[in-house]
Amino acid sequence: MIRQILWDWNGTLLDDLQYGMDVRNRIFPTFNLPTIDSIEAYHAQFTFPIRLYYERAGVTDDIFVPIAHAWMDEYVRGFSTVPLHTDALETLERFAAAGLMQTVLSASKLDLLTQQIAQFDIQHHFAAILGLGDIYAGSKEEIGRQYLQSCPIPPEETLMIGDTLHDAEVAAAIGAKCILVARGHQSRETLLTAGVPVADTLKAAANLILA
Repeated sequence: MIRQILWDWNGTLLDDLQYGMDVRNRIFPTFNLPTIDSIEAYHAQFTFPIRLYYERAGVTDDIFVPIAHAWMDEYVRGFSTVPLHTDALETLERFAAAGLMQTVLSASKLDLLTQQIAQFDIQHHFAAILGLGDIYAGSKEEIGRQYLQSCPIPPEETLMIGDTLHDAEVAAAIGAKCILVARGHQSRETLLTAGVPVADTLKAAANLILA
């Protein structure tokens, strides 16, 4: 029985795939790095930790920190324009009506994550909002583990919903179940290698969970 949902944010509830690509295409040329011209090409490179994704995109160690800050500055400058996925609010409300506890577990910097969630007035759906202390989007496994240690709902009754292999890896590491949604930052083909259910939409994922 599932009693708690751990939500990834970027690409899962937040529809920021195209926006993130656009930010990259504005920032990377200022560091003499190429733009990217398709979602397929982006999916082929994207991974966690973000440092490895940047490495695949041609970012060397000497410019990783400045390019990460430049990317984040540009991302934040327009993030008020980025929408939720069209079925995100409906799904949050369905889970709330079903009595499921919901928490955001993101690799985003916590203060920026909290600010972004507040724009949609959905924070009341979440028992906690968990993010990292920096902008470098490393693993969120440890904050997830710490949260579940103090949470009244055990890991085996918890399910992670995300859009990347990292979400499945985190779920496995902390003892939770996982469903991935294939319309975010990694392709369906990539997600299928995780060995967990893969849905096309949040509505479809909710149908699996609430069936």
